[in-house]
Amino acid sequence: MTEEGKASVLINCKKCNRLFSSVDGATLCSRCNESADEGFSVVREYIYDNPKAGIKDVSTSTGVDSDLILKWIREGRITLSDHANISFCERCDAPTDGTRFCGKCIRELSSGLKKGITADEIEKKGVGMHIREADRKK
Repeated sequence: MTEEGKASVLINCKKCNRLFSSVDGATLCSRCNESADEGFSVVREYIYDNPKAGIKDVSTSTGVDSDLILKWIREGRITLSDHANISFCERCDAPTDGTRFCGKCIRELSSGLKKGITADEIEKKGVGMHIREADRKK
């Protein structure tokens, strides 16, 4: 238990794989968390100076990974003017252009629906009403 009475767990940092004590489900160690905060400040300043910049522009200009920028957008910490309506796939969490599912998931779901349930599968499941032979003879 920590000073505040919250349980801590020893885990590896997702970025540098260093062992640290995680409180409240944190996945980054203090060093990586500080570097992410510095990256956030750089991104925020760049967006302030270049409000029309897209995710790729911001990422290449600041050196901050686009996945991290998308995470901040998802959390609502930053917004980009041309991506104000950005949304994320309900199945795989990939960015989409306002739709519920990304293109990859749409293709996978539609191919699964097209296959459907064949008549053979229905017979194998034994769907329907079953009557015991002993009951029929009475």
